[in-house]
Amino acid sequence: MKYIITLFLAHIYVWCSFAQGTITVKGGTLNSSSNYSNMTSYYNVKDGDVILLNDETKGSPYLHDEFKLGSLINNGEILVDNVALKYNAYNDVFIGKENLNAPDDSAKKLSKTTEFQVKIGNNIFIPVVDPTQGYELQYFQILVLGANKLYKKNSKVYKPKIAATSSLVRDVPASFRDVHEYFLVDSEGRMILLPKSKSKMLKSFPSHQKELKDCVKKNGLNLSKEQDLVRLIRFYNSLS
Repeated sequence: MKYIITLFLAHIYVWCSFAQGTITVKGGTLNSSSNYSNMTSYYNVKDGDVILLNDETKGSPYLHDEFKLGSLINNGEILVDNVALKYNAYNDVFIGKENLNAPDDSAKKLSKTTEFQVKIGNNIFIPVVDPTQGYELQYFQILVLGANKLYKKNSKVYKPKIAATSSLVRDVPASFRDVHEYFLVDSEGRMILLPKSKSKMLKSFPSHQKELKDCVKKNGLNLSKEQDLVRLIRFYNSLS
């Protein structure tokens, strides 16, 4: 079966207005191909967000700003290989183009489907129904496989510009901020959002809580660090 990177359409609902460097959307969403930081890119302006598009904006809606070579896979089988991809974490879409030398304005949105996973380097992203987002299909990065899996949700939050209220202070530029959440997927396929608090996180595991607590203490694990959380999940799998 051949998988094609699909074109996207503009969907504008209820009301929207355009001004130089600004897009406002109310009561719906806008899919658009517009200039962001002097680069033609795909993005989805969320309901109510006002995106300021200029060189002063800090950060980016993308997990990585540059395109990287990747592939689309299904059960280990490569369906499409050596395409240039990058992930828009702000609106949870991948865009792709034929190769790294292709113009950025040729990039198209990938269809989000459970029929394939996206692999970029050693990172694999899988579309999963997210119970915290109204059971919407969302991309998660796979960190640990096994009887119990660890998924990472990469997101971006847009913070609008804050204008200075007097000559004594400066404007705070608009920015995109990284947000990461971790999910334990247990042997029965249940997705458990892991709290940031160490004690609450350990209590959220379905079993072996004492052993996990001892492991954290004995090995000095800092569960706010991704590599230590990965170590804990691998230890958890060894107990199953």
